[in-house]
Amino acid sequence: MIVFILLCLLAVTHVQFYIVRDFAYVNEKSRFTALQEEFEQYYAAHNESWAGVSAGEFEHSSSFVEIALVVEGQVLYRRGTLELIDVQKNGMQLKLQLNEHEIGRIYAMNTGQYKTFEFKSLWYGILPSIVKVSLLFTCIAALFIILLLSWTLTSPIRKIIKGIDRIKQGKTDIALPVRRKDEFGAISRALQEMYDSLTRLEQSRKQLLSDAAHELKTPLMIMQGELELALELQAPVSPERLSSLLDEVLRLSRLVHDVLDLAKMEAGRTELRRQPENIVLILQGLMEQIQFLADDKQIIVSLHTPGDRVTVSVEKHRIVQALYNILTNAIQYTSRGGQVHIRVEGTGVEKQQDASVRIIIEDNGYGIPEEDLPHIFNRFYRSDDSRTRANGGTGLGLAIAQQNILLHQGTIEVHSEVGKGSRFTISLPAD
Repeated sequence: MIVFILLCLLAVTHVQFYIVRDFAYVNEKSRFTALQEEFEQYYAAHNESWAGVSAGEFEHSSSFVEIALVVEGQVLYRRGTLELIDVQKNGMQLKLQLNEHEIGRIYAMNTGQYKTFEFKSLWYGILPSIVKVSLLFTCIAALFIILLLSWTLTSPIRKIIKGIDRIKQGKTDIALPVRRKDEFGAISRALQEMYDSLTRLEQSRKQLLSDAAHELKTPLMIMQGELELALELQAPVSPERLSSLLDEVLRLSRLVHDVLDLAKMEAGRTELRRQPENIVLILQGLMEQIQFLADDKQIIVSLHTPGDRVTVSVEKHRIVQALYNILTNAIQYTSRGGQVHIRVEGTGVEKQQDASVRIIIEDNGYGIPEEDLPHIFNRFYRSDDSRTRANGGTGLGLAIAQQNILLHQGTIEVHSEVGKGSRFTISLPAD
């Protein structure tokens, strides 16, 4: 930029010099004309010869600082100190004629033109130094700007690398403070989300190990206590204690089966064998299975369907398992004398495009606290630990139900209010 400005100044100065030179000629044209005529008269007076002109005295020459008479390339008269080439380039050129024939040329510079030439020469003399200094400062400024930009641009990268190093060191309070809207900000947010996800997975893994150990520990301690007591008393085990031990063994077996089944589904190693099934018949069969649980708490279970047959494309035993877990969960968390309503709805069936069947299971039980809703499908999660264990639950029922439904490309949603009950909405592809 500085060099460009200097070049512009140079061009302006160059043009200005010729303007001033020509203006000086116009302003004192009579003097230039008088000098021209005086030399022409000298030539005519000396029999059309320039003999002795170099020593001649010219009245009108006093008004000029530089004068040069050039005839056929030779300098015959010279006044001044400048180089001839400078006078020729920067002075005014006057043609000398006699009888319309050129007899020579005069190059003349008056005082104004001479001062302008001196300024031009001075400017041209210091210009290279100015350009060099300007280029030096430009390079220094450019280097500073490059370093500043480099520092600014790499600052988010350094922060990201620092955060990654803390992740490698196993730090738990990791934050990537890159608040930008460009690609660096996107990378930072992606890394932060990845770290948060990994942290949640690690916490889930630890929680799973803790919960699994706890679930296994309880029945084992019960069996250990019963057997140690029998050995200590040296008495045969009563049928009641044998029944209790069998219950714990069955509980362990069910827990191991559920864990293996859930792990297989989450790993994507489960193959579906879909068939058209009547969801109405499936729900009616489930109602018969859970009726004794409902009767025990005097709970009314009702079913509402749009007809006797609503067909879905599912693997029957997996959907039965999912619906059974949700229905038993609804009965367990509904107070004595409550109600559980099952409703079947079809969507998009007429258009035969994205057709699905919705199964809504609604109760008026205890409800689920809002802070627990995001976690109810997690493994071993219980909003009320003691009551679930008392009912024989493993904490895997809803997790298995969700995986079975997702396996069918279905969806499951839950809405609940404490004291009003819960509503599970299941969507399955129609056949």
